[in-house]
Amino acid sequence: MKLAVVATVVLMSASAWAQDESGSEAAQQPQSEYGGPAILSRGGAPSVFRQGDQAVLTPFIAVTAVDQQGEGYSDYGNGVSGMFGVTGTHTWEHSVLDLDYRGTYQYYSRNAFYRGFDNSLTLGFSHQLTSRLGISLNEDVARLRNAGSLPLGNLYSSGAAGYNPLYNALTTNSVLDTPTEASVTSARLVYQYSTRLSVSVGGTYIVSRQQAQETLGADGYNASADVAYRLSRYQTISFNFGFTHFSYVGQSERMDMPGAGLGYSVRIGRYWEFALSGGASRVDSRRESTVELDPELAQLLGESVIFEKMHNIVYAPYGSVRLTRSFRHSSWSAGYDRTVVAGNGLYSGSKFETADSGYTYSGLRRLSLQIGAGYWGYSALTQSLGRYRSYGASGGFTCRLGKGFSTVGRIDGRRFYVSDSSLDRTTYIATLGISWNPGKVPLALW
Repeated sequence: MKLAVVATVVLMSASAWAQDESGSEAAQQPQSEYGGPAILSRGGAPSVFRQGDQAVLTPFIAVTAVDQQGEGYSDYGNGVSGMFGVTGTHTWEHSVLDLDYRGTYQYYSRNAFYRGFDNSLTLGFSHQLTSRLGISLNEDVARLRNAGSLPLGNLYSSGAAGYNPLYNALTTNSVLDTPTEASVTSARLVYQYSTRLSVSVGGTYIVSRQQAQETLGADGYNASADVAYRLSRYQTISFNFGFTHFSYVGQSERMDMPGAGLGYSVRIGRYWEFALSGGASRVDSRRESTVELDPELAQLLGESVIFEKMHNIVYAPYGSVRLTRSFRHSSWSAGYDRTVVAGNGLYSGSKFETADSGYTYSGLRRLSLQIGAGYWGYSALTQSLGRYRSYGASGGFTCRLGKGFSTVGRIDGRRFYVSDSSLDRTTYIATLGISWNPGKVPLALW
């Protein structure tokens, strides 16, 4: 699986560089007004993705046959999947709406446990309140029955809402087969003092649940601010600081994390963009628990239970790196993120890291292609658990047939394991079916 991931990333990189020559033709096209490279601490899509590149709001439906095989899982067998939703972008004079909603029902012939309905929503809305003040609102929410084996659509999704590593951590790394519910809600104000200097403040509320006994549901919030200064039309530096709090449902454990860091972003020519952000957090973990004593020891001490307190402080680095290339008919991106999260149901406070690369191509009239690969990892801060590691690769196509109908297909493979344990799972999914959407170009549904 590691070899497959590496090969996929190399293939995507080679395809990206090969299109530099064809991209020079697009350079002759008129360029829209440039607003500066994207700042990672504020989210949003890279500026090389022009607004005109985003699809208009389009509804869709799809029915596919599914063949899912796994090692370490119960037997899936063959099945059928139905999907419906709406995706795309709508622009007004001072506002932009980016929406992706999809609902999926999966039916497996052999195992009723894996039958069920999944749905997810990614919603981004930005509005320019005045000539200097803007606001952005984002909502990411999902209920997934088996997030560990779903197609890895996050690897090559590059909508205007941008990339959210925290949401990725909550929704694609469950080690259990029970339904996962996650929500990340955020808002941010940006004030432009001058053409070079701007400041922003924002807040995020996080909810994570798993419908299984003895799993760790978490609530959290983050408050942050940053100051950005444009060194030139194509370069921006920034300073960010914030505070994050996590608590766990039904438990006394909590984490408080103040942190600060620096950022740098640059647009290289008209089609490349690079962004970097890094810093450190002070992770203060506290937990109180009740421990029942052995009957003989309880009789000796005259107490049946004792109260146990844990207080742990560590300093954890965080950072993000993202490189993006926009072509005339395609896009490529690669990135790495490292942060501290509340966990994934089994893990509590943990260091989380992920690396990904994705490529999309829509240069043919009837055909669009997508390919991606990724890595995910958890390292527990206070628990005596082994390190969680996961690797995956994914690819798909959409071929336009006419009258809104298309043939769609995907192949996904993923392995995850926990060191120093017997947990080691691998799954492969192949889907092939028919979709319908009224748009003029093939629509990638995953």
